[in-house]
Amino acid sequence: MRDKRFIRRAAGTIFANGFLFRNPVVIGALGMYQVVSACYSLKNAAALSLLFLLTAMPAGLVMCLIGMALPDWSRPGAALAVSALFYIPAVYILEAVLPGAAGSLGFAAALMVCNSAVYSRVEEYAPSHVAAAVVADIAGNSAGFAAAACVTAAVRELWLSGGLWGRQAGDAAGGFSYPFAGFMILGILAALVQWINSRRREKYAEKKGR
Repeated sequence: MRDKRFIRRAAGTIFANGFLFRNPVVIGALGMYQVVSACYSLKNAAALSLLFLLTAMPAGLVMCLIGMALPDWSRPGAALAVSALFYIPAVYILEAVLPGAAGSLGFAAALMVCNSAVYSRVEEYAPSHVAAAVVADIAGNSAGFAAAACVTAAVRELWLSGGLWGRQAGDAAGGFSYPFAGFMILGILAALVQWINSRRREKYAEKKGR
């Protein structure tokens, strides 16, 4: 029972790090190109987030199983090959859930194979950790990627059309369709998360000093 509680607590910490405290996009600056170039609508952000999860999770588990058996020099190529292998069924699932989403994402969808956030989990983290940790890590990073993508997309879409998920609720406003708007929003999110991390460190230091 104690071991199970420890595993749950550890998995929760790993998930929280990926989701917020070490968010791959706003803190790690990974996968930013896809967010700023494709996430100008909430539907695109949801599609990209689903594609992230469907590609990274099975690829990470495969590399968890075989990664340590591979020579160090071959792991980067193996990680990309495994990600590419699972990208194909991921696109089919995405199209079944959100028809036309892959086409709307364009080149940003294909870049998921070599997305730096996916690659860091599949090649760097998964081979040296147990399956439970890999699942928690990729789930947390997928949620963190989705949060950054969806917040960025929601702000841009509301500014552009006054509505979400393709609903036009006002006159279109220009500017926020360009990538610089995505960078601005991500910069604000990064500052917010850094402030949260700073507060956590201060509280930890106070608690330790007592």
